[in-house]
Amino acid sequence: MTADPPPPSLENLDARLDDLRRRAGLAREGGKEQSAAPPRDSAMGLGLRVGVELVVGVAVGGGIGWGLDSWLGTRPFLFLLFFLLGAAAGMLNVYRAVFQIPTPADEARHGRALEDAARKGPQGDGPAGSGRGETD
Repeated sequence: MTADPPPPSLENLDARLDDLRRRAGLAREGGKEQSAAPPRDSAMGLGLRVGVELVVGVAVGGGIGWGLDSWLGTRPFLFLLFFLLGAAAGMLNVYRAVFQIPTPADEARHGRALEDAARKGPQGDGPAGSGRGETD
């Protein structure tokens, strides 16, 4: 019988992963993976997203209302309330998608990126404000 060849060592795992990331179009900068700029949404993609956002908002709201009405015996009041809340949530999501309004999670992520950039400075190698020709 022949023995299977030993698995590749873990010593060159980083080099293999970096090579794979480079071939996939990803780069590693500062320990974080960065991809190329995402393409703009196509009109068809945006249209599908708008439709799905509206339908899912109404369906989830209606489903929650129907379930609560069945459980509490308050037909049709909670169904109507949650149906309207779901429709409003769907419209808000459509508005955010169309006008690219950031969510609170996006703002927190963007704020951390700004803090990191300020810490690195303009060239990324010193404190913020260095290299700008400022004098005392």
